[in-house]
Amino acid sequence: MKALRCLTVLLSIAIIMMLQACGGGSSDTAGSLTISTPTSLDNKDGTFSVTATVTYTPPAGKSAQGVEVTTNATDDFGNSQSDTHTYSSGSNAVIYTYRVFQSVGTSTSLSIVSNIGGMRSGVSVVIPAITPLSAVGIQFTSLEGAGITKTSAITGGIAPYTLVSVSSSDLNATVAGSTLSVTNLTTGATPASATIIVLDAFGSQLSVNVGYFRP
Repeated sequence: MKALRCLTVLLSIAIIMMLQACGGGSSDTAGSLTISTPTSLDNKDGTFSVTATVTYTPPAGKSAQGVEVTTNATDDFGNSQSDTHTYSSGSNAVIYTYRVFQSVGTSTSLSIVSNIGGMRSGVSVVIPAITPLSAVGIQFTSLEGAGITKTSAITGGIAPYTLVSVSSSDLNATVAGSTLSVTNLTTGATPASATIIVLDAFGSQLSVNVGYFRP
């Protein structure tokens, strides 16, 4: 019986040594773990697509197959995404792409952190802010009466821009692309003013003041 126990122990040790010699497996936590410098693509809709590659390099003679890496991505808004990837045969890299929302007037960042056992690697990327909506007010003189048109360039926000309202029937306004056009429909010597409201694709509001003269 004692001889059988010794044989069992020796056989177990031999199996463990064989497995270690073969390499691979999720128990491999040595080697190196890196994350590439993220690339950012402006989607032109108030978001950026951020892409990064997580690469695990096993020790010499080992394989990445079966090793699990957990990756977490968190932005300044508290949005978090987590993924656990198991490397397959012949591959030791996984590519992640995250959609990050912009903020008006303030840049935001995305932090990407990967872990394998006790190894950790992290990178971050800054997403530029959305420039606030802006346009220079329009002023007609007393000599610029009915039929005169003036324009103002709309900047910032997220296109397309939409005309919402004109507070006076003395004026006609249109928005084409990023250009606000205002036509004076009256002639006179009495100073007057009106407000034109424009919205961007995010629903941000822009108020443009127009000065003119009426009868």
